Amino acid sequence: MKGRTVRLTGFVAPGNAAAWQLSRIVVSCCAADARVLKVEVNGTAAPPADSWVTVTGTRRPAAKAPALDTTGIEHIAQPKNPYRDGARL
Repeated sequence: MKGRTVRLTGFVAPGNAAAWQLSRIVVSCCAADARVLKVEVNGTAAPPADSWVTVTGTRRPAAKAPALDTTGIEHIAQPKNPYRDGARL
């Protein structure tokens, strides 16, 4: 992933003063196994909580958790199906 540009879509969750979280709920079988995947977003101000965005950027090296340095952000409407099917990830 080093040096590669990625695009991620999800909803905005509050983070800390320096970054915010892009989140997506993944369901593999049913609601009982649902889990939240989060990526820390750096380099742009946080959009309103719970809004949906597509973020473009590069992986932040040496981060303890998944993190992205943004190069672009696009505000979008909530997808018709806001959950990801874990079987298709």
